[in-house]
Amino acid sequence: MTVAERRFREVSDAASDIQRLIGEAREIGCLAHKDADADSLGSALAFAEALREMGKSVHTVVPRPLPQALAYLPGYDTIIDEPPPLDLLFTFDCATVHRFGDRAALVESVAHVINVDHHASNDGFGEINVVDTAASATGQVVYRLLQAMGCPISPETATNLYAALLTDTGGFRHENTTEAALRLGADLVGLGANAGWIALKSYKSRTVAQLRLEGMAVARSQTESGGRLIWSEITSAMLEETGTTLQEAEGVIDQLQTVGPMKVAVLFKQAGPQLTKISVRSRDEIDATQVCTPFGGGGHRRAAGAELREPLETARKRVLDVARALLGPTS
Repeated sequence: MTVAERRFREVSDAASDIQRLIGEAREIGCLAHKDADADSLGSALAFAEALREMGKSVHTVVPRPLPQALAYLPGYDTIIDEPPPLDLLFTFDCATVHRFGDRAALVESVAHVINVDHHASNDGFGEINVVDTAASATGQVVYRLLQAMGCPISPETATNLYAALLTDTGGFRHENTTEAALRLGADLVGLGANAGWIALKSYKSRTVAQLRLEGMAVARSQTESGGRLIWSEITSAMLEETGTTLQEAEGVIDQLQTVGPMKVAVLFKQAGPQLTKISVRSRDEIDATQVCTPFGGGGHRRAAGAELREPLETARKRVLDVARALLGPTS
């Protein structure tokens, strides 16, 4: 069976098979991807909560380190390190198995894997692949799946799904803020999600140390091509000086992409002597994934990332060369 034959765009096409597998399973896992964001973790926690409401034994697993900024999500305290042997595994917001990091082996060890996602680059690694590339967030796909299975949605589940939707649309500011996304947001609020509280936790809960780190990164930013390319970096020395971690640097890229003429924004993060992570944002005709796929990364048209197993200086040169080539000469 080909990947295309195993891929379901409409969740209703997959719901009955998924319900059958859920009914047969004794132990079920819900897995988020490495460096989990609110879409991946919120989707996993939401689905796990819904399955518990059905009386199932469910275990939420997240590759370490846990995203401390998402500790406000309902069910965060249920995340475990080592699940028991699983009969069924759901994965959320992940296009390839390698994106699970040290949990990739878990995906390969479970007999039945359901892959729930919205990335166009998803390679269909599951037995069943519910991949809707038109969805604004994986949380939107999860909501449709729960509806198709007739599952009640608790306020806790609604909160997790709203956090997933809010953050993957950039606070309902990105181009993927569709009518369907806005209507879903309203529906989730009606089901018990506190929109103001989730926005506060998502965008207005930084520490003073994070604020200092962002200020340092913005001060180091450089522009090229008339401001069409902007980039900066987070070094180990900056983390040490501010007492922060790489997890706390996630908001920096959002600051870089506020520059008016920007077409490509790149943030380089020194994760080790031989490991550099990049976050990329783009506008207009530039696709952020085009900057990341040459280095084994991926994501969305407007937001993507990658890891390069090389020093910061080397990674910076290689990535910027790709970005410059995409932008072409300044007119």
